[in-house]
Amino acid sequence: MKLRTFFVVATVVVLIALTGYFVFQSLIPSSEFVPSYNVSYGVYIIPVYAHGSINYQTIKGLKLIIDNEDNNTVVKISSISNSTFSTTPTVYYYLESVPLSNGSIVSAYAPVYEIYVGYDTLVIPVNLSPGKYNVVLTDGNQFSFTVLNATS
Repeated sequence: MKLRTFFVVATVVVLIALTGYFVFQSLIPSSEFVPSYNVSYGVYIIPVYAHGSINYQTIKGLKLIIDNEDNNTVVKISSISNSTFSTTPTVYYYLESVPLSNGSIVSAYAPVYEIYVGYDTLVIPVNLSPGKYNVVLTDGNQFSFTVLNATS
């Protein structure tokens, strides 16, 4: 009887230990996610959505494709700067699917004030001179890019 009780208790302890191990492993990411940023600077003619219709606007600034899917916060741009210049944009144009007044769905940019979690395309109005710039986000992430030709 003692041997049978020992095996039952040992089996329960092993099952609890295995369950605890797998739960603990699931809480730790297998690899650290690093957000990716693809930046280009130029003049963009973009469809801007407002009140059920699309108007085209010419915007000089950054086109930013950002993949921050593992980031659980909404972020803003703290600064775009180099050694002689610094700015903080207040509005971004976010590419999304929007409904038109006729009921159809199209892709257009809408003004937003935060960068959402996910794979996003943004156009950020900003006038930059040629040079190397650093972008700092409110979550602490940052990236650099170079403007080669500011008259594009």
